Amino acid sequence: MDPIFSALTEAQLRMIEDQLSNNESSTDEELFEFFIEEGIPVTPAREAVSLRDDYLTRIFEEGYTPIRAGEYARFYDPQARQFKRI
Repeated sequence: MDPIFSALTEAQLRMIEDQLSNNESSTDEELFEFFIEEGIPVTPAREAVSLRDDYLTRIFEEGYTPIRAGEYARFYDPQARQFKRI
């Protein structure tokens, strides 16, 4: 796991990844403020928002997301029909 996120609970990680993957209407600043309101510290909140484009445009293998697996994250490549490392 990315060390920035290691102190967060499983529920916080799920909430962050859900928002990053599905919230297309909020601005980055609104999303950052939401994370802070939900008890996410400033540094992980900023880092999470920086990963937003990846989460909105890729389907990640469960447990191998940028937050959970860092450089070992795996996304689905529809042309190859398999998961690949970023």
